[in-house]
Amino acid sequence: MKRIKMTRRDFLKTSSFITGSAAGTSLMVGANPELEAAPAEAPKAGERKTAIAQCPYCGVGCGTIIQVENGKIVSMRPDRDHPTNYGLQCIKGLTAAEPIYVDRMEGDPYVRKDVWEEWKKPGHGDLEYISKTKGSFDEEHFIRVPYEEAEEMVAKKVAHLAKKYGGNSIGLYGSGQLTMEGQYLENLFMKGVLGSNTIEANARMCMTSAVTGYFATLGSDTPPLAYEDIELCDMIMHFGHNARESHPIIFWRAADYKRKANIPTVVVDPRYTGTAKGYADINPENSVHVPILNGDISFLNSIAHVLLKEHPDVIDWKFLKAHTTGWKEYTDGVLREYSPEQVQDRMGGPNHDVSPELIRRVAGMFADATRKRLARSKGKHEGKGYGGVIIMWGIGYNQHIHGQHNIIAIINLLTLTGNLAKPGCGPFSMTGQPNAMGERFTGGLTGRLPFNMPLKNAKHRKWMAKQWNVPEANLVKAMNSKNPGMAIGMMERALKDDVKAFFFVYATHIDLPDQDNLIRPALMKTFNVVQEIYRHAPNNLYADVIFPAATWGEVDGVYISSERRINRVEKAAEPPPGCRPDLDMVIDKGRAIAKLLGLDAEKIFPWKRKEDGFYDAQEIFRAVVEASAGTDTDLTGMLEVEKIDGKSLYSQLRDLRGIQWPAPTYEIARNGGTKRRYMMQEGVWKNRPYGYFRTADGKVHMKFVQQDYSRREEITRKLMEFGHKKGVYTIDNIPLLKQARDMGLTPDMPDEKHRGKAWSEVPKDQYPYWLGLGVVYEHFHTAKSNRSPTTRRLVPEMYVEMHPEDAKELGIKDGDKVRLVTRRGSFEARAQVGTNSLVKPARNVVPRGYMFSPWNLSVADSADPKRNRWLVNSVSSRVWDLVSGQVDFKKLACRVEKV
Repeated sequence: MKRIKMTRRDFLKTSSFITGSAAGTSLMVGANPELEAAPAEAPKAGERKTAIAQCPYCGVGCGTIIQVENGKIVSMRPDRDHPTNYGLQCIKGLTAAEPIYVDRMEGDPYVRKDVWEEWKKPGHGDLEYISKTKGSFDEEHFIRVPYEEAEEMVAKKVAHLAKKYGGNSIGLYGSGQLTMEGQYLENLFMKGVLGSNTIEANARMCMTSAVTGYFATLGSDTPPLAYEDIELCDMIMHFGHNARESHPIIFWRAADYKRKANIPTVVVDPRYTGTAKGYADINPENSVHVPILNGDISFLNSIAHVLLKEHPDVIDWKFLKAHTTGWKEYTDGVLREYSPEQVQDRMGGPNHDVSPELIRRVAGMFADATRKRLARSKGKHEGKGYGGVIIMWGIGYNQHIHGQHNIIAIINLLTLTGNLAKPGCGPFSMTGQPNAMGERFTGGLTGRLPFNMPLKNAKHRKWMAKQWNVPEANLVKAMNSKNPGMAIGMMERALKDDVKAFFFVYATHIDLPDQDNLIRPALMKTFNVVQEIYRHAPNNLYADVIFPAATWGEVDGVYISSERRINRVEKAAEPPPGCRPDLDMVIDKGRAIAKLLGLDAEKIFPWKRKEDGFYDAQEIFRAVVEASAGTDTDLTGMLEVEKIDGKSLYSQLRDLRGIQWPAPTYEIARNGGTKRRYMMQEGVWKNRPYGYFRTADGKVHMKFVQQDYSRREEITRKLMEFGHKKGVYTIDNIPLLKQARDMGLTPDMPDEKHRGKAWSEVPKDQYPYWLGLGVVYEHFHTAKSNRSPTTRRLVPEMYVEMHPEDAKELGIKDGDKVRLVTRRGSFEARAQVGTNSLVKPARNVVPRGYMFSPWNLSVADSADPKRNRWLVNSVSSRVWDLVSGQVDFKKLACRVEKV
């Protein structure tokens, strides 16, 4: 793998669309004074210390070097030795030090006064008491309580609820920003101690369509490629993936390679994004934008149709017959029903049309790229060459109520043509969070155990019960406990009084949809324990108890990036007084609750505190490595390296700048792990649990997935009742969700007959426009970057991208303050009309009839519901994919009101 040959001048040119469009921005309308404090004062000159880490933002996994002076984190420096970014870094990573000391929690835990007063009554009063002051940050509603006393109260209340209502009445919402060691123990605690299956994480909202798509086809949640395949491919396609904003380093690498090798690129997205423009600026002749709205499955199936009919030489029939199932149904189906002419009704509404000619053009590019790989392989699909087609996608492509089918459609097409998991070709999902891969690896979701195994696997259940030192019966109880609807379902269950308590660990509730009708009403009814970094954080509004937490840079552990690279995240500085690592808190609460439930707490949580008062994260990582033996995520080669070479586990990760799992042998581990998966590329090792692929029969399982709009209006009208009609729950309407999934539908449908009218003339019960929610380059998700003075200046307020013609018809001018309203709620934003807008960043082109706002600024005005006007998830739909549990944030029906 050659390093990126990009000079600092090239770097600035590549990113100029960001710095140029945002420079000089001074709008601070609606700014939150709670977050306006600058970071801690610059320390006096002293010795500067460093620590290595993976960047705390997106899932690319850039190496960064934390700079510390006088015990405080002061800045970041890109890691030139890291094989992901080689010294490049985006604005978020470069400014990651800024939000660390702003608005921090510290000191003793907070307990709501009325909860504490009830607890102090004889016999601890009502152990099921819920605070009556939720929804408030006011200091007068809280009391500071010593850690041990707050922990005792939480343990006894949770143990009481678990005994009375069952362990499944306790829920946990975890995070893709937590270290893997903490994630592993949270799953142990929930499933092994409580026997609860009500465990979810914010990965559910961003990546589980990819997870379940990989499982359904390849048999394991495994992105099979490495980043170096970008520089080996002959074509890149992006689906629902504005890489230039969401994964900048990946875009920069791809753009740099396009400039050198002139590879064709295809961007499939309703908007003409910075990604599409960036490629076109390099070479407009082989840069294609496909403006699809929801028709991705039909588009992919239609490409397969064209290849089968017009480019038969690129079909890998030998591989299909030897190593796949379902190929006959798939090929027959796409030939029968998915010609470019047959799919026109599914290519989107006005201004989203994708012509048969465009479909054939993309199919021809795909075929040509495949032929280049075949030429290097001497015409044989199974040859030793490289290249072909990489298909990347981001969280936007996952976020569909048919999200798993979206991913299956991608893998079908790549499998059909032999572009599967070889050097320079294959499927590549780009993770949204720095350690969402860790959450998946450790099984911190409903129905999962660590190491890509389900709870229902009896052999693995027995193995994990032994590794965790918990009764196997507890894991059986968790397996038999239902959590239909996963993240959405557990909130609906809370509304129905089936869930009694929640733990929130390094995750916020505001990334969940339908805030006003589902999420916040549910949290008003449950006993909520929050581990939190910031004082003015949304979770604190609904917390009964708040434990101040340490954050990235103050804790030790590992993250896993999108290419399966396990990176070190070193502790660089001590946390503020009273702030504890989440890892420590799960051990403490786990021990206390396990003891109250009659379990051997010391055996389950055997770790001892170090001299500095914290637990040793490397000891937990060792437990993870040991327990991975014999699985398809096997890391035990690291133990061999430690034994033979004398290098500790963390030292190996530091020296190699990460190891890609699996690493099951000494040779594989010491050489950095496994770059590519499947088809025996990993090599053979003792107890290797699979053959060509991880499925039971060792084959790729192809499935003919479809889109059918024949009953679209009838079914979508029913979907629109969720969150709009009281007492209607998704978990009670599984057959309806299955229909919507199998037909490839959307959760909303706009009332297009009212387009073209002034905003004041649109009836209040009509919603004429599409609305999509997503990300903006300068910010990450919902909290940290809002507290960074630099990124806050660049994009300071909520905005909505609007087509100039739509704005003109509505009577909206650039910069006007508007309200976006759906059937479920509303939020306010500044109208960003076209790319010449004075409202920054103004870099993407939306089509007629479609509007877009970022969710990153949801609480940047204020987390307080009395003041907050930017909470975009007030408008989103709770309808979820039947298998992946993901919801569609991209295709909502809205109307616009001038404020």
